[in-house]
Amino acid sequence: MSLLPTRRDWTLAGRDLTRGFAAWNIWFLLGVSDIRQRYKRSRFGQFWITLSMGIFIGGIGVVYSALFNQPVAQYIPHVAVNMTVWTLISGVVGDAANVFTQSAMYMRQDALPKTIFIMRLIIRNIVVFAHNVVIVPLAFIIFGIIPTPLVFAAIPGLIIVILALFLITLILGVLSTRFRDLAQITQNALQLLFFITPIMWRSDQLSAGRQIIVVLNPFASLLQLVADPLLGIEPQPHTYIASFTFIAFLLVLALPLFARFRARLVYWL
Repeated sequence: MSLLPTRRDWTLAGRDLTRGFAAWNIWFLLGVSDIRQRYKRSRFGQFWITLSMGIFIGGIGVVYSALFNQPVAQYIPHVAVNMTVWTLISGVVGDAANVFTQSAMYMRQDALPKTIFIMRLIIRNIVVFAHNVVIVPLAFIIFGIIPTPLVFAAIPGLIIVILALFLITLILGVLSTRFRDLAQITQNALQLLFFITPIMWRSDQLSAGRQIIVVLNPFASLLQLVADPLLGIEPQPHTYIASFTFIAFLLVLALPLFARFRARLVYWL
């Protein structure tokens, strides 16, 4: 049996993507409903997202600024921006392995486009991101930081990040539905990525010989596309090059994989 997708596989996969994106009302409502269900009957409701992140950033910012000997007024805004962006990235990647298994009830009942469930996951995490991003201007106001016009460069950076996350979810969703251990592997990999990605530390703190840690980490490039403009730093050309190279790699892997095994997903649930 060939592992390469046939012409029919490509046609059905393309139709799935087209119909899935067009059904924005379904995946938007599903994503928002997930957040509402998570905080159902809670007194503060969805504001717990912002409150929890604010407490985390405040606590970690004070402790780590002392450990790294960094001024609190500079370090906490740095952590606020990077943690907000990283939470979006890690939230999508961490849930990507279960994107189809969590939607098994819908997939078994109706032949809905599989793309709907990927977008449901992304929308759910974008809603969380929207709650968390409120902390960034609050941190700027508290510590007297004036944003620069570079903040608008974070918008195309965010679009690039979402595209990469969509492809990552496509890959992990298909593979993890077949190989369930991949979900645990992904969680462990995210823990490692957290420490080797410039979230709690700045890349310029590394010596020249250790910059390779950031250069070879595609998630560092994705993080910097959004975080750097918010901090008034212009993303370097190599950051865009690394991000687009990573997306090209994901495209080459994700599209044939989805086309070939899309129809088998419901049997693997």
